[in-house]
Amino acid sequence: MKNCPFCGYANYDSANSCRKCEGSFLTQTTAASQTPARRIKPSRAKEIRGQALAMIVIGLLIKVYWGGYGPWPTIDYPVLATVRVYLEPLLILGGAVLYTFGLLVNLS
Repeated sequence: MKNCPFCGYANYDSANSCRKCEGSFLTQTTAASQTPARRIKPSRAKEIRGQALAMIVIGLLIKVYWGGYGPWPTIDYPVLATVRVYLEPLLILGGAVLYTFGLLVNLS
C-alpha cells in the first residue's frame, strides 16, 4: 500500500494519485529521500569542537595565571577578581558542553 504524503490515506500499490485527496500525485520513496538531511555539516562540527577546545584552554590559563597556582604574583584587583570568578567556569564548562555538542552532531 502506498500512503499519501498529504493526507496519509492508504492507496493501492498501483495507484498514481490519492483517492481521498482527489488528484494529489503519489511518489515512490527512494533510499536517498528516507535518509535525514544533516543540519550541521561535519566540517562545521569540527570547527565547533576547535572553538570549544580554545575556550577550555583559555579557561585553564585564567585558572592558573589568575588563580595563584604559580610563583608569579596574583592579580587581585577587585574588578578582575570578580570577572575571574564568573569567566573561569563559564569558559571551562561551556567549552566542555560545546565540545560534547560538536561530537554528538558529528555522530548523528
